[in-house]
Amino acid sequence: MKKRKKNNLLMVVLIASIVLSIAAIAYVIMFHREEIVVVKSPPEQKKQTTQQKAAAKERPQALSPAEELRGKAKDLPPLPPVAGTPAEEEDVVAAKRTSPRLKLKQIAIIIDDIGYDMMPVQELLRVDADITFAILPLLAHSREAADMLHKANRETLLHLPMEPLSYPKEKPGNGALFSDMNDEEIVFQLEKNLASVPYISGVNNHMGSKFMADEEKLILVFKQLKKKNLFFIDSRTTNNSKTTAASQKVHLTVASRKIFLDNNRDYSKIYQILMDVVNAPAGNEPLIVIGHPYPETIRAIRDANKSFREKGVSIVPVSKLMKKKSLEGAS
Repeated sequence: MKKRKKNNLLMVVLIASIVLSIAAIAYVIMFHREEIVVVKSPPEQKKQTTQQKAAAKERPQALSPAEELRGKAKDLPPLPPVAGTPAEEEDVVAAKRTSPRLKLKQIAIIIDDIGYDMMPVQELLRVDADITFAILPLLAHSREAADMLHKANRETLLHLPMEPLSYPKEKPGNGALFSDMNDEEIVFQLEKNLASVPYISGVNNHMGSKFMADEEKLILVFKQLKKKNLFFIDSRTTNNSKTTAASQKVHLTVASRKIFLDNNRDYSKIYQILMDVVNAPAGNEPLIVIGHPYPETIRAIRDANKSFREKGVSIVPVSKLMKKKSLEGAS
């Protein structure tokens, strides 16, 4: 009896083991099928993807209007390389080598005799150009003009009166330096003139055909300007000027006027002179133009400035040209 019960128990355990094994095998099979479904694309989708790739290879890319025109015109040459290809980069580099940047021509325009009237100053400030203004000392509007031009960021010079050969027939005006003055008188008058015109970067002479020919007098003046870190522009009122000789002894930066605008107060002639500046050789010296606050001159400068911009001519403060001259080693 006991033996029979033992056999029945063994049979139950065996059957349970078989059932558990079958259940385990079934579970493994089902898990493997789900994993395949998640990772693997359905046959229809894979087939569709393959067809799309094949169609993409055969389908031509969309053409731009320019390419369509070239395709229609069979006799036209093939299209250039697509942007970004090495061939195009080589073309760009070659173009830069063969097309150098246009070098601007720089000139300075100085308007003398400022200080008598404020109206010309206001008119000139309406011209979109860096004109330089030379202000006479000790006039009714000398300081007013200096203040206005300083606020407008325009460059100013002291227009220093000096004795002409025609004196006393022609009088140089307030604050003039005369050749018969002693050293103390010259220095005193020069300092007084400088004090009456603030904000200046340099000096140019008013008249002075006699005084400018006196080297010793010029050396005295230039020493004072050197102390104040100012430069000097020779208006070239005489061929006997001793500017170069005196400046070399003092080591003062100087330059000379190249072109005079308005000996003749005729708009057409003044305008033509300005147009000739475009073709005038600059040479080694700064290209400095001098004129006066006449209505004809103001109008001509305003009109010429438009052409200057188109032709690559830039009007700059005279100090910019003087700085360049100084850096190049000129005295």
